[in-house]
Amino acid sequence: MNRNRLCRAEQETIISWDNELETASVYTYDQRLIHKLERLVKKYPDQFIRKGEEIRHCASFTIPKRCISVRPPYSDERKQKQAADAKVHGLPFQKGAGKT
Repeated sequence: MNRNRLCRAEQETIISWDNELETASVYTYDQRLIHKLERLVKKYPDQFIRKGEEIRHCASFTIPKRCISVRPPYSDERKQKQAADAKVHGLPFQKGAGKT
């Protein structure tokens, strides 16, 4: 095992904020989340700020606290309805989705 690499359990994402600020700090090893946040940094540079790359391929960002949410899981009924809608209308992020 390469001692310079972290196991998956050690590759964590930490989101923290205090009640006085309107921003949160995100520290992550998750490459998908890093890429998503980098796209937001390019699109909204005044609101999403990359604080820099840390050691071992992790990154830190400052983001608006309002962009963090905790939601209940989808019900089975909602999942089935959305699957049926996607079969008819396509997925919302596909080109041409929603056009009939």
